[in-house]
Amino acid sequence: MMDVPVQKVSTHKFLAAFVVILLLAFYGVFLTHKINLVTADLGRHLKNGEIFVQTGHIVATNFYSYTNPDFSTLNHHWGSGVLFYLILRVGGFVGVQMLFIVVSMAALAIFLCIAAGDIGLGGAALLAIPIIPLLAERTEVRPEALTSLFAALFLCLLVRFWRDEKRWKGLWFLPALMLVWVNTHIYFFLGFAIMGTFLVEYLLKRQWLRFKRLSAVFGATLLATLVNPFGLSGVLAPFTIFKNYGYDLVENKSVFFLERLGIHEPNFLIFKIIFAFLLASFVIAAVRRGKELPISFICLAAGLSAMAWFAIRNFALFGLFALPLLAYNISLFVPRSREIAAENIRRKIAAGLLAFLLLVTVSGDWARYFPYWHESGLGLESGNMAAADFLKTQNVRGPIFNNYDIGGYLIYALYPREKVFVDNRPEAYPAGFFQNEYVPIQHDDAAWREAEQRYRFNAIVFAYRDATPWAQEFLIHRIQDISWIPVFADSQVLILLKQNEQNKPVITQYEIPRDRFGMAQ
Repeated sequence: MMDVPVQKVSTHKFLAAFVVILLLAFYGVFLTHKINLVTADLGRHLKNGEIFVQTGHIVATNFYSYTNPDFSTLNHHWGSGVLFYLILRVGGFVGVQMLFIVVSMAALAIFLCIAAGDIGLGGAALLAIPIIPLLAERTEVRPEALTSLFAALFLCLLVRFWRDEKRWKGLWFLPALMLVWVNTHIYFFLGFAIMGTFLVEYLLKRQWLRFKRLSAVFGATLLATLVNPFGLSGVLAPFTIFKNYGYDLVENKSVFFLERLGIHEPNFLIFKIIFAFLLASFVIAAVRRGKELPISFICLAAGLSAMAWFAIRNFALFGLFALPLLAYNISLFVPRSREIAAENIRRKIAAGLLAFLLLVTVSGDWARYFPYWHESGLGLESGNMAAADFLKTQNVRGPIFNNYDIGGYLIYALYPREKVFVDNRPEAYPAGFFQNEYVPIQHDDAAWREAEQRYRFNAIVFAYRDATPWAQEFLIHRIQDISWIPVFADSQVLILLKQNEQNKPVITQYEIPRDRFGMAQ
């Protein structure tokens, strides 16, 4: 008689494990695309890490650039660079990407576990399926993956305490987590936002013991933020970074703004659908069982939704938090069946859907739908270092004029032999540099001629898929300019040399179709 239930429990555990594996595999398909170092921030992070490991120095000025080498900049993610560089030394770019994948999957798994506590693993997995494509908005190797993981851990510990006051000792892990978070990514403020919502909850509900305990942890966590190389300036960085931000980035724009420009991505629609479901779930839960609706969850939903609406870079964070918030609301108005058979059915449905979606995703061409998904696989894209190798083997010397997108690539490949004109850190340059110099010299020939005289450019290295109007205009003019000679081109990078005695004879690696650059990429 005892063998039957044991066998059933064993089967259910196997099915649960199978669902989790399928879910992470589905997410993994979006994560396992090769690194495009040409336009990524990763190259600069690696160089930051290399400098720290070799010299103990944390980059605090813009010394990668010859245009503004002494401009003070706050390297708020310095710890991520050290971590990435140490992994690079051991496992190469494949190792760095595997770290990113593991961290990203761990974050999703924790959010999934929180949701499963309310509606079971099967129900949580079904909710996660439409959310995973939203996470594909941010699949480039970046320090923000650590933010996802730390946010998951913060929420997990705080929810455990919220559900069971006896688990308050686990809260003392939060200051230790913050000590790492503040040194790896600027979104560490999110930890305080999460804690703050629960403090408000306990204050309004007059749960004084909970409030007292969490307040003590909050204070210790706040002190932990001061343990960073920049002190109070590092703590205030999330609130001051946009005071000197002279270059607009798509990832910092709102959904409405981008749609007005005619930019449409599948994630815009996915985000709107999930937001609508989240809003509806709060409305229904409030009507039916409003007294059981946590104030902290309402605050989190409002805050993360606003962040996502006003900057698409926050889509992934919104999706991760939406999972447990939706699960809890659903548990309020759709009571969870405690029968193993009912949960088993949900798991079977989730497994079937995931298996189907996994097959469709693997066999389909998804690169054109999601912004950071390129060539499938691990490590660098094929030929990704060809332009850098050409610059080094042909001993091409600067000063180099380069565009914003390729700055991190050149820092990784050429520093300290060569410095860059600009790189992809708006906060590391005076705002006026972008508005009065970088952009004008690309669309105004007179400004370009003046810059040529001032900087004595010897080479132009350009990521020519830069879709800004000034970049496309600049490329057309330079291709038509007989004083600049195209010497290299691949699928992403164009290199031109100044026509002078130093650059003769001309080395031509590829023939450049001249009408190619008249079209926005």
